[in-house]
Amino acid sequence: MKALTSRHIRIAFLNQLSLSETKRINLFFLGFILYSLGFALAATGLINYIVCSSIQVVGVFLFFPAIISLINFRIENGYLRILFYLYLCYLITIIFRGFIFEYFLMRNLLIDAWYGLFIYATPLVFLFPMKLGFFKKLIDATKLFAILSLLIFLLFSAYILLKSSDQAIVMTEIFSRSLGLAAGFVLFTFPYHSWKTNTLSFTVIISIFMLATFHGRRGLMLYMGLILMIAGLIYLSRGENRLLMGVILLMLFSSVVLVGAEALDKSSLFSTVMDRGLEDTRSTVAICFYEDMSDRDWLIGKGLMGQYFCPGIDWDDTTLYRSVIETGFLQIILKGGVISLALLLLIMIPAAFLGIFFSENLISRAFGLWIFVGIVNMYPSSVDTFTLNYLMMWIGVAVCYSSEIRNLNDATVMQYLKKL
Repeated sequence: MKALTSRHIRIAFLNQLSLSETKRINLFFLGFILYSLGFALAATGLINYIVCSSIQVVGVFLFFPAIISLINFRIENGYLRILFYLYLCYLITIIFRGFIFEYFLMRNLLIDAWYGLFIYATPLVFLFPMKLGFFKKLIDATKLFAILSLLIFLLFSAYILLKSSDQAIVMTEIFSRSLGLAAGFVLFTFPYHSWKTNTLSFTVIISIFMLATFHGRRGLMLYMGLILMIAGLIYLSRGENRLLMGVILLMLFSSVVLVGAEALDKSSLFSTVMDRGLEDTRSTVAICFYEDMSDRDWLIGKGLMGQYFCPGIDWDDTTLYRSVIETGFLQIILKGGVISLALLLLIMIPAAFLGIFFSENLISRAFGLWIFVGIVNMYPSSVDTFTLNYLMMWIGVAVCYSSEIRNLNDATVMQYLKKL
């Protein structure tokens, strides 16, 4: 097939989705929302496990056929084409190394959104039709996730606000990362949205930040803090009265640091994070991980079912082997080794660089920044999960590698968004 010209590609991006594409994308997001909601509700331990799993299964039957029908394996960029296909093939080897076909194991792999089977299918969204209409659908899904996260926070507030409760910590982490965190992307692209949408997203991110602070979840605090800081910088770079706003923000920051120091020390809200501020909660797990990994394991990982010897760490104090290490980079190495991590970073880092520094519009720049924030948080957190924020990173890869999309100006983007 003759290669498309830049003009044709640009027009294709700005064109509306076809009716068929719209239906399949709607099915994908509907199924993905149901899957994520079922996973979040199961984490409470308060709702029947079969009900939650059934919701997830319905979601799978909706989004998985949609994924298959939406992907297009044609990639224009030669560097990206080689790395992406190599990465996909390597992910397949991770899945089949150590794979055991057993009912309960398969069930758990299918319904675990964080460490299950579907995280290896996440890069396929990179192959979706990159049109402005798809971006609009993505924002609509993000708003639905934001609303759901607020509703669930309120519904389970009596449990979430129990201090020093393991259940409250799990609920906070899963509700935040599986449902609410992606609202930060709306703040990165605030000029494209209504004030209601921006207010909703800001409320969700602030709520997550406060809950993370309350429970001393430092990784989640870092994620939200970076999102708020970058969103603020974007606002200052694009808003009116930037000098005045900068002065006001500096004054507010100084007030928090100088006047609020004593309050931080006495406040019950911040007492947990103050207590945990210098607490070393990971060295034991990391040492176990390092001691258990052979040279071969470091290179290619232990496969989908890979575990490391680490007794007495989990809550029941009886588990001898763990399949999860709560550091994104090490989790990737555990399953796929340094090769898997290197391939991922060789794709992600140039995408972030292109999006941030070589873009004429806010959409591309925002995706580049979103990828950057995700990579930074792969040290303290598990970012590579089957969640909307990780899907956005792969959508961002497709956007940031496209020079035609990056070269569109904001006025053109805004003009076509109003038509959708």
